[in-house]
Amino acid sequence: MSKLVVVAALCSLLGYANSGAAQGLGSVTGTVHDQKTGEELVGANVVLVGTSLGASADLDGKFTIRNVPPGPYDVRVSYIGYTPKVVQALTVRADQATTLDVALGQEVAEAKEEVVVTAERVLSTEAAVLSERKKSATIGDAVSAEQIKRSPDATSSDALKRVTGLTIVDDKFVFVRGVTDRYNATSLNGTSVTSTDTDVDRKSFSFDLVPSNLLENTVVVKTATPDLPGDFSGGLVQVNTLDFPTSRTIRLSLSSALDASTTRKTMFAAPAGGHDWLGRDDGSRALPGGNLTGNALAHELHNTWQLRSLDAPFDNAASLAVGDRHPIGNDELGYVGALSYRNTYQTSSFELRPSFQGVPLLDFTGDRYKRAVLWGGLLNLNYKLRGLNKLSFRNNYNQSAQEKVIVSSGLPTSGEFTRKQVAEWDERSFYLSQLAGEHKIPALGGLVAEWKGFYSKSRAEEPDRKQASYERASSGAFALRENYRTWSTLDETSRGANTDLAWSHGRSRIKTGAAFERRARDYGIRAFATDASHVVAPNYDLLVLPIERVFAPENYGAGKFSFVPVTTFTGEYDGRQDVRAGYAMADEQLTLLGRGLRVVGGVRVEDAEILVHSIAQTGDPRPVTVRVANTDWLPSANLTWVLGDELNCRLAYGRSVNRPEFRELADVLYLDFDAEQNVIGNPDLKRARIDNYDARLEYFPNPGEVLAASVFYKQLDNAIEERLLPSPERFVRTWFNSPDGKNYGYELEARKSLGLLGAPLRGFSLTGNYTRIKSSISYTETRTGAGGGAVTTERERVMQGQSPWSANVSLLYAAPPRFGTSVNVLYGKVGRRLQDVGDSRDEDVYEESRDLLDIAVTQKFLRRYDAKFAIKNVLGEDEVLTSGREKSTFSRISRGTAYSLAFAMGL
Repeated sequence: MSKLVVVAALCSLLGYANSGAAQGLGSVTGTVHDQKTGEELVGANVVLVGTSLGASADLDGKFTIRNVPPGPYDVRVSYIGYTPKVVQALTVRADQATTLDVALGQEVAEAKEEVVVTAERVLSTEAAVLSERKKSATIGDAVSAEQIKRSPDATSSDALKRVTGLTIVDDKFVFVRGVTDRYNATSLNGTSVTSTDTDVDRKSFSFDLVPSNLLENTVVVKTATPDLPGDFSGGLVQVNTLDFPTSRTIRLSLSSALDASTTRKTMFAAPAGGHDWLGRDDGSRALPGGNLTGNALAHELHNTWQLRSLDAPFDNAASLAVGDRHPIGNDELGYVGALSYRNTYQTSSFELRPSFQGVPLLDFTGDRYKRAVLWGGLLNLNYKLRGLNKLSFRNNYNQSAQEKVIVSSGLPTSGEFTRKQVAEWDERSFYLSQLAGEHKIPALGGLVAEWKGFYSKSRAEEPDRKQASYERASSGAFALRENYRTWSTLDETSRGANTDLAWSHGRSRIKTGAAFERRARDYGIRAFATDASHVVAPNYDLLVLPIERVFAPENYGAGKFSFVPVTTFTGEYDGRQDVRAGYAMADEQLTLLGRGLRVVGGVRVEDAEILVHSIAQTGDPRPVTVRVANTDWLPSANLTWVLGDELNCRLAYGRSVNRPEFRELADVLYLDFDAEQNVIGNPDLKRARIDNYDARLEYFPNPGEVLAASVFYKQLDNAIEERLLPSPERFVRTWFNSPDGKNYGYELEARKSLGLLGAPLRGFSLTGNYTRIKSSISYTETRTGAGGGAVTTERERVMQGQSPWSANVSLLYAAPPRFGTSVNVLYGKVGRRLQDVGDSRDEDVYEESRDLLDIAVTQKFLRRYDAKFAIKNVLGEDEVLTSGREKSTFSRISRGTAYSLAFAMGL
């Protein structure tokens, strides 16, 4: 990947070297689309009046006129069946691309003259995103690259939490309208992506893999159409990277960040490997090869229990992006390549105090130390043939790793005061490759055919994950109490293909298509422990050796420690999921009470089969095979009533499904050292089915402005949720079906310039959104009555993972362009969220509400340079989990305020 990006950079530099003839010339780029539907007008003619310069719009409705001498021009845009437009006084500047967006209206009998308009030299990215939303067939929201640049948000996940109805959990999991990340889906350039997080229990995507300057936008689709996947009900997050840069670009960015609770302070880390900076273990943590067991294995293992201290350095990040487009006769080649690298350090203190029916199970306090690495690259190649055909080849790769060290002490479930140490190394790689084509065939009535094939692979490893605890004896000395060492690997691949065919006739459009996807996963974990039950005199002193010496290889043997497998936590599973889909839909332009009415609807059929084969423990003669197979008909309809040029009224209905993940079905036990919980799947899980109803009224008073109000209602059948079950040693986390549930609420959104209040406020704009959510899950609670018998009560509770409300406010000041300064103050708050469902209301765990305040100052200077200073978590409030109706502290995490400074340079 790195070699490909270097080649792309060299090509771009060569382009500079050979472009002397074109120096001092500019270009005109833009799009041409239907004024009402937003549909691209393929083949529209664009000419500079009084010159021989011109171009035709391609399959995306885009055009580029090159080698234009600087100066003012009138631009004439025409298309058969539409009233031509003349854009007056468009100024072209030397060595710059002038952007133009033109919407044509269909011809009427009375139209005899061309429509004359005044050009906007540059179209704001934020305004462009809202323009796309205005003409979209679905209800949704979006985040522009410009919005990310003007916020403290280093990643797309940070920016997404500003979107109406979205909340971010654990800094990476996207919850939409109160439903957890499992009810949402992610696509990268139109292809569904497998999990890219080191937490193998979650359906997630790392949204910081693509540099923000290479994003066209990130769109959150909240209602379904038949040509979209049927396995989302909260939202479909569509990450879209650039196809063709508007002009040649080489951009380098560097940033550094300081965390008030971490940077330049002492933190602990496990022994490092030589390749840690690349997010890869160098083999020092690997399980020795061969079939070694018992003490022979212990003699070969590295004694890596002693922690090292270090002064936490600054967080650092760097990225290099290269892009260009080259004409080849009547064709055009475009490419975008990028490399990015980021490392971070974090120290946080915590409290862990779970309880059952009011009785404390644990009482621990301590510190967590994390260091993480994330790097990746992308290379997108696009080739346009005569404007009617486009081929693309997209590649994305990322490598991430996180080390977590936990040092804590307190009282366990039973026993005396205990000291505990945990060290984990989690690494994951992810690769996605797509080959796609788009073709317009005029001979077949303007048929547009699209096809795509894709392949992705991810690998997760947790080598030498270890935990040890020491208990204080009556003598006052600390003796070894419990210990584990585990090695696990997970490999997952996904491959598939889809094709779409679309015909347009007048104001009607018919579309049909088919898709197939296969996911396959293999997972295995091996667990061991040091058994002290065979230690005899004179070796009793082994029990009180410090942690850096107790597990030394020479301490295993006759009369000493024994190294034994822990069959309870040793298991494996493999899974396969096949999804075959077909759909048919229509896009009709009608009239209702003299106003335009757009109706997009149809049906999607998905036939899915999931097979999971698991062996709960090594040597278990009773493997468990689970099969979940369903054929689902998923109708959907979206109605957009255009009440005016700036006003839309939308109604939508869609049926969706939510299928169990492989891990959720696997009968394999996993010990979560961090949460002190056992995790096990549920082979009896069923797929969930959801009916979604939506309505929205949206008003776009000016470019870049919107006022919107939405309501939604979701009926869930067999909703899949997480659950915490008490056990003698520790909680057990698993998944279950709730037979009936509801999720409903409303959203309010405003993006408005404050210039209408007076000239002094002309540079200020206010963005705010508020979401109110209610949910109801029916369940049965069984408790022991006064007479000793079981008492069953029918109850209702909120949905697991749901926040009752969320609010975001942003006040942006953008100075006049000649100053290049912007200041953005952002505030967000989320209501008390049900984190985990317990065995009763006394065991439910909630994340308490907290205030988040961020500030960002950006400055552009010398035309090619940008700087951004940001402060995150200004208030520094703790993350607090509580349990039961008494809101007793379940856990608490304290983190500091983070300061960052970033520089970007464009060449």
